[in-house]
Amino acid sequence: MDRILGVAIGIATVCLIFSILASHLQELWASFSARRAAALEIAIGNMLSDANLSKAFFDHPLIQSISFPSTRSAIFRGKTPVARRPSYISSDIFSKVLQSVLTTTHSLTVIELPAIIGALPDSTVKHRMKTLTLGLENDARACNDAIEKWYDGTMDRINGLYKRNTQIVLLFLGLILAIACNANLLRVASTLWTSAAARDEVNAVAQMYGCKDDANCSADKYVEARSDIEKNLKVLPLGYETLDLFEYWSTVAKGGRGVPIKEWMFNLGGWLLTAVAISLGAPFWFDLVNKFINIRMVGQKPPSAVDPKSSARSRT
Repeated sequence: MDRILGVAIGIATVCLIFSILASHLQELWASFSARRAAALEIAIGNMLSDANLSKAFFDHPLIQSISFPSTRSAIFRGKTPVARRPSYISSDIFSKVLQSVLTTTHSLTVIELPAIIGALPDSTVKHRMKTLTLGLENDARACNDAIEKWYDGTMDRINGLYKRNTQIVLLFLGLILAIACNANLLRVASTLWTSAAARDEVNAVAQMYGCKDDANCSADKYVEARSDIEKNLKVLPLGYETLDLFEYWSTVAKGGRGVPIKEWMFNLGGWLLTAVAISLGAPFWFDLVNKFINIRMVGQKPPSAVDPKSSARSRT
């Protein structure tokens, strides 16, 4: 049982380290491409279903006060917002700005939301808001709550879509990292299963992720240990040997002559498995590492102070 737990902790630790690296790369890509701001703009545009109304909404001074120019690159220029756009809007701000934009755009003199909806010309947004506030026409506060719930529900679906897209990005980044670092989970698992020294060393590294309070996590020793992970994991079959790297990929470029097909399938399967594991995200592996560590600590039987058999012999 201890051997199985040791292998599981080692695999989870390796996946956690590569997931952290992939998450950082994904966040860098998201900041350059302004994915959050773009997703928010598309979602609100779909809610309002009016290009002029959507433009007036994002040009509102309150929205502009929480908007920032995106970090754009020519590679990501296609879907990146050109104007200043916010990455997040709270539901109460959305409701207030929407009412302000509706009254200004249509030159309305009423200020209560039910009256605003009734005075709007026939449009898609009017039908949607009228449906949401059906039966609440005499309660302005309830109408505002209904609009805010509409916005929150839309944001929940957008967040779900964003997470799925992020997982796809992590899958591709994981495959790139697996090939670049030769991180083959099958080979790693085999090494951990056959080598007790490798299990002990990797499990010692996993203990660094077992901190439960901010004081321990912010200690200097913890930070130093986190920065020393790569050196401690040299016992595992990760990366390429420096002298063989050029020769290895030269062989690949020549059509793989001299490399057995079984080895290619083994490497490809291990890299794909690593990519899928990385796509699960760092939080998943962080929790799993801590659970495995807790199971191992609870499962170990503490040594007894006196051996009952030797004690009995001595009495005899």
